[in-house]
Amino acid sequence: MPIELTANEARVLGALIEKSFTTPDQYPLSFNALQNACNQKTSRDPVMNLTVEEVGAALASLQENGVARERIGDRVPKYAQYAEHLGAGDTPEILGTIGMLLLRGPQTVAEIRVRTERICQFPDNAAVQATLQKLLDHEDGPFVMRGSRGKYEHLFSAGGSTATPARTPISVPTRNDSDDRISKLEERVATLEERLDKLTQTA
Repeated sequence: MPIELTANEARVLGALIEKSFTTPDQYPLSFNALQNACNQKTSRDPVMNLTVEEVGAALASLQENGVARERIGDRVPKYAQYAEHLGAGDTPEILGTIGMLLLRGPQTVAEIRVRTERICQFPDNAAVQATLQKLLDHEDGPFVMRGSRGKYEHLFSAGGSTATPARTPISVPTRNDSDDRISKLEERVATLEERLDKLTQTA
């Protein structure tokens, strides 16, 4: 079964996963950089305001579970993720999907595809669904589930959902024009949200 994470632990681990791919020059992260990553006003849902004590406690727990580790830097300790120890896999597609679900909550296939672009490249929505299926069917899982409105969520947080995961295929065997239009609209909205987030970060 998946490691159980609190909301604070999920945010810290998600931030470490994201930054390990998107800002390799600044990774591993100093404590201050990690706290700032956790408390970003963009690309986070919900937006959080974790204190030094809360980030420190979450880090300590993640290190006990073997999914984060302190590295000695030139001047200050720095922190790295070892999310492969979650047991779900270590590919950019697996880690990117998990990272986004930890940082941004339940998401559609289209949203996952757009939001993981800086971590991995899914050629199409079917590739995202294939990765989600792996996480669902994993012998040590399931690590994800499909919730309401076609959104997928991680199963690392205890009590995070009242729905019951099932080991059944999550890909849709047939699609109609309405499904395609909805998927394309979701992608456009997610893309616009990402562009707005980037503009907000550079403003």
